[in-house]
This record gives sequence, C-alpha cells and structure tokens, in this order.
Amino acid sequence: MIKKLSLNYIKDVLGKNLTKTQNKEDILNNQKIVANSLSNSNCQTHEKNNEFHNNPFEKNQTSIDDRNLKITRGWFDFKAINLRYINENIYIKFYPKNSTQQKLYKLLNYSRSIYLSYEFKGCKMNIKKYFDKLNLLFGYELDKKEIILFKSLIDFFEYKKINKNLLKKYYPKLLESDFVNIFKKINIQEEFSKECIKLIKKLTSDKEKEELSPTEKNEDLNDINQKKEQQKQKQKDSKLFSDIFEKEGHKEKNKFNKSIEDEDSLEKIKKKTYNQFTKEFDLFINAEKLATIEELGELRRKFEKEYSENHNLINKLARKLDRLFNSLNRNSWIYDQEEGHFDSSKFANFIANPEYQDIFKYKKQIREKNTVVSLLLDNSGSMRGKPIITSAITTEIITKVLEKCNVNVEILGFTTKEWKGGESKKKWENLGKPSFPGRLNDLLHIIYKDADCRWSNCKKNLGLVLKEGLLKENIDGEALSWAYSRLNLRREKKKILIVISDGAPVDDSTLSTNTPDILDNHLKEVVDKIQKKNKVQLLAIGIGHDVSKYYQNAFVIEDVDSLGDVIIENLSRMLT
Repeated sequence: MIKKLSLNYIKDVLGKNLTKTQNKEDILNNQKIVANSLSNSNCQTHEKNNEFHNNPFEKNQTSIDDRNLKITRGWFDFKAINLRYINENIYIKFYPKNSTQQKLYKLLNYSRSIYLSYEFKGCKMNIKKYFDKLNLLFGYELDKKEIILFKSLIDFFEYKKINKNLLKKYYPKLLESDFVNIFKKINIQEEFSKECIKLIKKLTSDKEKEELSPTEKNEDLNDINQKKEQQKQKQKDSKLFSDIFEKEGHKEKNKFNKSIEDEDSLEKIKKKTYNQFTKEFDLFINAEKLATIEELGELRRKFEKEYSENHNLINKLARKLDRLFNSLNRNSWIYDQEEGHFDSSKFANFIANPEYQDIFKYKKQIREKNTVVSLLLDNSGSMRGKPIITSAITTEIITKVLEKCNVNVEILGFTTKEWKGGESKKKWENLGKPSFPGRLNDLLHIIYKDADCRWSNCKKNLGLVLKEGLLKENIDGEALSWAYSRLNLRREKKKILIVISDGAPVDDSTLSTNTPDILDNHLKEVVDKIQKKNKVQLLAIGIGHDVSKYYQNAFVIEDVDSLGDVIIENLSRMLT
C-alpha cells in the first residue's frame, strides 16, 4: 500500500498523526514507514538490516514529547537520505584505509546527501536541527576542525558566505577551488568520490608523513622533489599563459571579428573551459515562491482563459494522447478468473453451465512507474506571447495524460534574474572588470512541477509563465546540465528530457565580455556529454529556429500549433 502513495501524501498524513500521539512505539513505527518511503526502499529490506532500529530513541524513553519528536524526525530523515543518495558499492569502492581519512570521507558524503535532500523541504528543516549535535547524527566523534569543515561545506553548497580565515587556520592547504571542484561533481557520486579522495589526501598529507617509517620518508622525499620540479615547469607555463591574458585584457573585448596579432593566443582563450564568474546570486526555486498566492491565482485564471481560446488545439491533442494512452496500457485486463469483476462476455457460458466459474476478470496494475519525462521550457524574452503560451498549454495536456499512464513528469523553466547582467556583473565591475570572466549574469531556474508532485497540486504554478517581467535571457547549456542532473538522481529506468526553445543561447553581459561563441560552445559540450552517456533520451524542439546544430535529435516547427503533434509523435516512439 505504501508504494502506491505519494511521498508528499505519506509525510503529510503521517506527520499529522505523529503530532497527535505520544506513544513511542507508534511514533517510531510510523517514522520508519516515512523514512523507508523517503529512501526509495522496500520496507522489509531495511527491517532486516536494522537501518532504522539503531536510533537514539529506542532506549531510555517510554514516550516522545514534541521537542524530541522533531529531533526524532531529523535522525530518521538523515538515515533515509543517505540510503537514497549514497550508492553502497560506489561508497565502498573509494573508502580509505586510514582512520583519519575515513572520518573525512564520511563527512563529505554526508554533506552531499544532506545538500541533495534539500529538494524535500521537511528534510532540510528536520536535519538542520541536528547541526549543533553532529556527533549524535553521524554516529561518530567529530573534532572542532571537522565540524567547521562540514558547516563550511554546507554553507558553500547553499551559496552562503563562508569564514575563509577560520578554515585557513585549521586547513592551511584548503582552497576555495577545492570546494568548487567537489560541488561541480555533486550530482554524480562516483565523480564526487574521486574529488573527495583528492581533497582528503591534500588535507591529511602532513599527518600521514608523521606516521611514515624512515625508509618511506626518504622515498616520499624523492617524490616530493620530483613534484617540485614539475610544479616549477607548470608555473613557468602558467605565467606565460597569464601574460597572454593580461595582454589580451588591454585590448577592446568586443572586437574579435577584427584581426588579432596573436592568433594562437586567441585560440587558447576560445578553448578555455566554460566557467561562471560567480554562482553566488543564482536562484533555483519552486514556481510558487516567485509570486503571492493571490498573484498565482490570478495568473492561473489568465492562463485558463488562454487555454479556452485554444480549444481546437486542445481537442486535437487530447484525441492523439488518448490513442497514446491506450497503446501504453494495452492488455490491462486479465480474463478467465475465478474472482474479480464480472465479465459480461462470459454470461452465456454461465447460463449454459452454472458450474462454469471462470467468468471474472481483473485489471492488472497499469505500468509500473519506470519512466520519467522532464520538460525544459525556454523562458527567454523572445518566447513571450504565443510561443510560451502554446508551450505551456502543450506541457499541461501532456503532463495530465502521462500521469494517467503512471509516468512521472517534471516541468522546468530557465531564464535569468536580470537583463544584461545582475549582481554578478556588478561584482565583476567592482573587482576591476577582469578579462574573459565567463558567465556574467544571475541564473533563474524554475521548478514548475517536481516529478513526485501530483499535477492537481502544482497546476497553478504554470500560470507563472504569464507573469510580467519574468522572461528575460537564456543560458541553455547550464539549464540543460541542471535538468539532466535532476533526472540522473531519479530511480526510473527510462528517462526522457525534452527541451523546447526558440533558438540559440543569448546573454548580453556574457557575450559582450567573452568570446562571441562561449554560450554556443558550452551548449554543444553539454549536449555531447549527455548524448555520449546515453542514460537519458534527449529531444529538442526549436520554435521557428533550427536547433539541430546543437542537438542530434531535433525538430524545428514554424507554426507553434504543431508543437503538440511533434512532442506526441516522439513520445510515442520513446515510451513504447
């Protein structure tokens, strides 16, 4: 029964029940059910492994008061998210032998799962209550410097200011770039673990040397000398490269179409890895937080008016989707059964022979939830008007039908917080406008509907596309990477990502301070990586513009009314 209920429903209902009871056994049993659901696990599995039995609340208490109830939830949530986000085989693969390194390895993995769990609002609140009692939460002793490292990591992941001086005091070798490197890999556990091991070795290298034998020390010294020589050479090369940048920085940035004396230098700059000047001001947010309840209600009414004015399109899509629905759920009845629903076609057989018992049928469970579809909508200013309205209407119709087919659907949107740069650009200007800063605008990535949210609970959000001033610029590469990373965290076997856009990525502040093809090249790189990994089926639909130069599987439509047809045709192929 638990498997058929949504996570939100379970947490909501059981959460209410928990507050009404003071019986410890009832509370713990209910919390175990919630935790198992959160962990995406079968209840019986972890009953056997005692994952949720060894908790601080099993002993010494006959009842749990309101204060301890909140703490109880935090502990169970923490255990559940580690099961959800930490693959045991990958975890063991990189597990260090040294005890000091083991503690740091656990800490880094826990910080990752805590950050990823923030997609569940309740988890975030419950677990954060433990931040002043981490020893109890983690189940092992942490010293002061390890606690500082953990809290700094969490602050960094949340784009909060960190105390660099305090970190330097306890970890002199630690650089901000080390945090950046592990954060970049946070969505892929194996890559994250590799970066963690690099960082751990860096932080513990001195302590390890103290434990070495004299012979090992000599061998290590030789290695160090070799590395020093290599480092010197790298510094020479780096200095040469920085000189190139310095020279280029004195030239006018936007005149790349003119001849440049040092073509070789320009090529080096062009090939420079895509980067962001800062992520500090980026915003990844649920749609309902971008408007008041009243405003969302008004926008939804406005959207439904547009909906009704497109009834011809809607009726046509509904018919096609009905056929798709039937194909996905064919052979859903099991016939010739001794119990179930009465099968009227067997009535004559029964009349002829009352002893004939196989006159029933039952409906088998409609497709296991094994597929997830992510719809990524371009929310740029050029989509304003009919393109964004048609995209949103099509998205809504498809979402409702796929939900009936037991297919999870996520709806995402991407734009920027400001035109021509926001706080990022101001920060760049205050720091003296360094050359080739990378992406120079603040991202605004919107979650209209989470894959686990029922459409009935999220439908008001889609009206937000009509909010005045929302649609601005589009940085497609990072948006696609974000959508892909969210899909990667899903447990479904089949994953489909559909991008709906009206052309190339455009951000004035970024394009005017870097090479003119920086956003194009990055989008191509991201698409190439996704297509090579082949974990997600990727489809792109260009509205009025050909996007095939970026995407292998791409379609262009001149008339936005045909958007639904194109999506349905491709969904039929991808789903069956």
